Amino acid sequence: MTGLPEQHEQGQDQAGQQQTGQDQAGQQQTGQDQAGQQQTGQDQAGQQQTGQDQTGQHQYKCPSCGAALEFAPGTAGMVCPYCQARLDIAVPATGSPKHDYLAYAGQPHTAVTQLPAFNLTCRNCGSAQQQGAIAGRCPSCRSPLVVSDDLGGQLKGPDGVLPFSVDKDRAAACFREWTSSRWFAPSALKKIGSTESMSGSYLPHWGFDDRTTTDYTGQRGDHYYTTETYTTRQNGQSVTNTRQVQHTSWSRAAGRVSRDFVDVLATGVSTPDADLLEKLGPWSTATATGYQSEYLAGFDSPRYDIDADAGFAAARQDMASVIQDDCRADIGGDEQRVEQMNTSDQDVLFRLLLLPLWIATYIAGGKTFDVYVNANTGEVIGERPYSAVKIIAAVVAAIAAITAGYLIYNAYGR
Repeated sequence: MTGLPEQHEQGQDQAGQQQTGQDQAGQQQTGQDQAGQQQTGQDQAGQQQTGQDQTGQHQYKCPSCGAALEFAPGTAGMVCPYCQARLDIAVPATGSPKHDYLAYAGQPHTAVTQLPAFNLTCRNCGSAQQQGAIAGRCPSCRSPLVVSDDLGGQLKGPDGVLPFSVDKDRAAACFREWTSSRWFAPSALKKIGSTESMSGSYLPHWGFDDRTTTDYTGQRGDHYYTTETYTTRQNGQSVTNTRQVQHTSWSRAAGRVSRDFVDVLATGVSTPDADLLEKLGPWSTATATGYQSEYLAGFDSPRYDIDADAGFAAARQDMASVIQDDCRADIGGDEQRVEQMNTSDQDVLFRLLLLPLWIATYIAGGKTFDVYVNANTGEVIGERPYSAVKIIAAVVAAIAAITAGYLIYNAYGR
């Protein structure tokens, strides 16, 4: 009986020693973990220093089969292209925010062309890659990749998205309608009316709100008429007539006009051409939602390569043409000359929007041509070649028809 407590005590001592050994092992392991964490932190810091840090990215798996989900145009959700499972997108209640442009412009920014590419590792196939776009596909497995990284605050993140409302089938129908109205179009143009030949992309655009006040100087022209006498000869005789001649009396004009602008768009990319993109409008920017990366899954979206300052300069040019019309209306009269405008900007807000379009590219005659479909309205704008073969055939057919008509007339018309 007296031995049991001793053994029990010895057991406790052994247990204590074992516990102490575990504590020491735990401390040693903790030290190793801390050292490892410190080393990892140093590695991450080194990677960040060299621009090789792991970029935040989004890839969405189907809850049913595990395949990659993609945004379904015309809906408010994502769809699995294999099992057709659907997943709704949680739309931000705050909408698409707008920011103080002057505050943003006053901060230092690195030129976008000097920023490094994103370093990605596809979670589907494990391949490592570099990508400049904020959305695209893994080149190895074609799984959709969406990037969320502002590169240390140097890259402006999107504020809103105008989701695809025109799906691929409708875009192809709009394209076929456009091609059917192209005279002398080559066969290559009509072959790309299938959905397989079209790719979807979100293009970044800067949107600006501006309260403008403009002081102008110019001239007002008022028409007046005088009666003029002139002489002509009729039937060998001299005849005197009168006619009304228009003149313009010009007077100095000056005044002030005000105009509030909302979401004046300026492209954020140098390709496609800004004039071509403008023809694709207007865009229903009022329906833009707050940015959600899910909307980009399955589509391309390049980084902007035209910064906000250049975008605002382009937007002000568009505003100037509207303001000039306001000045003309304020001057009145029959004719107007606007000589000088001094515009002040107040409460300038801006946001970076992603606007949707379908793109079809084809080659004809050794040249590459692009056709664009506004995925918000269905408007089609494109470059088109002319088929020399079809033009020559039409000319030959016309000559043949004229010749045949002439021969028939000679044979039976006389």
